[in-house]
Amino acid sequence: MATPSRERVYPNGTMALVIYLDRPTASFYIDGKLLKVQVPLLAGPYSRSFEFDPSQSTEVIGIAFRPGAGHVFFPVAAHELHNTDIALSELHPEEANRLLNDVCSQNNEEQFLALERYLNGKLADAAPTHPAVWHAVEQLSREGGVRSIRKIQTDTGLSHTRFIELFREHVGLTPKLFCRVRRFRTSLDRIEKSMIVNWAELAADCGYFDQAHLIHDFRAFANMTPLEYRRIKPGA
Repeated sequence: MATPSRERVYPNGTMALVIYLDRPTASFYIDGKLLKVQVPLLAGPYSRSFEFDPSQSTEVIGIAFRPGAGHVFFPVAAHELHNTDIALSELHPEEANRLLNDVCSQNNEEQFLALERYLNGKLADAAPTHPAVWHAVEQLSREGGVRSIRKIQTDTGLSHTRFIELFREHVGLTPKLFCRVRRFRTSLDRIEKSMIVNWAELAADCGYFDQAHLIHDFRAFANMTPLEYRRIKPGA
């Protein structure tokens, strides 16, 4: 459970570029341990939750990439960033400093334009994402149950080994783990939108075998049960 002064962030399997405008580092907690990363930072795809203290920063700007798209702008194997954040300066020192200066020297909308110019500039030399990855991401992100990863792999025309390797390289998670994370996010959305939750119905609608399966994934990804999440959800 999150402490009262902290907020919990739940995994979604995507990468993000984050800049704190009023602090040189971003702080967050994993299993109660405080971690700090210099900004701008590249947040890897997470399959676990973490906490942050919102009072530590009030001005943040960033981009959440579509699953697999972060690899286009930052050609590092996405699985190397699984469940971790890295300072952009570790990849591109001069680039990181220039981006931070460009964004922080602007006001309001101009900050977003500065970030947009930076990303557009990186597209010039970017390699496109393999179409098999886009197909798999789209299929595995759909609501209504678990997709057959074997069927998706067969549709791509790739071998099983190559498909898994390519997916991990671009998305950062295995197809199976990515599917579990996206299914978990769907269950969060359903809980937040429902006045009354029928847990058995929710589990079935989201593609879980049963309520025990739902609870298992909640413990893995949220560090709490669905009922505990329901109790702390604003407005519940």
